[in-house]
Amino acid sequence: MASNTRSTKLEAVNVILTVVGESETNTLTGTVPYEVSLAETILDETIREMCQDSYVFNTETDITLTPDVSDNINVPTNYIQIRGSEEDYVIRSGLLYSMRAKTDTFDNEIVVDVVYLLEYEDIPEAAKRYCNIRAARIYADRMVGSKDIRAFTQIDEIEAKAKLASYEHGVDRLNMLNDNSSVSYIQDRRI
Repeated sequence: MASNTRSTKLEAVNVILTVVGESETNTLTGTVPYEVSLAETILDETIREMCQDSYVFNTETDITLTPDVSDNINVPTNYIQIRGSEEDYVIRSGLLYSMRAKTDTFDNEIVVDVVYLLEYEDIPEAAKRYCNIRAARIYADRMVGSKDIRAFTQIDEIEAKAKLASYEHGVDRLNMLNDNSSVSYIQDRRI
């Protein structure tokens, strides 16, 4: 019976395994069967894929990045995207790279928005559910190839994606008057 606590990665892997009739596991550490290892790998891939999109739970704005003594900005490994308001940045060899200036050296601090790669335990339940179901479908496709399993899990995946979008809209609380650059410009104009 499921308890009323946040989902764990172990529970997620067990959901993936049971979709194709595999036995559940008690651990993800140490030597585990191939099926368990594959299920965990697919779950991690699915989380990484989802985190490439910017959600309120994996994006922070106005993050200050400071160059080191070599004028480079080392990018932490959990940064997936870095966005500047007037500059395009990418990550190259672990360093921040300016596409406009075509350089990885910076004279000053910069303020950016960061999209993070999060661990399973750090994403909200709506995102966990979506990742669990998507990973289960991918696992079933790779291990069994059953059209019936795919059909059922695909419907569940669509519903979970819709709930994730609903969660996102409920948390984000966008406001046309405050979150629109055109309206902000008009409000800030001095006549």
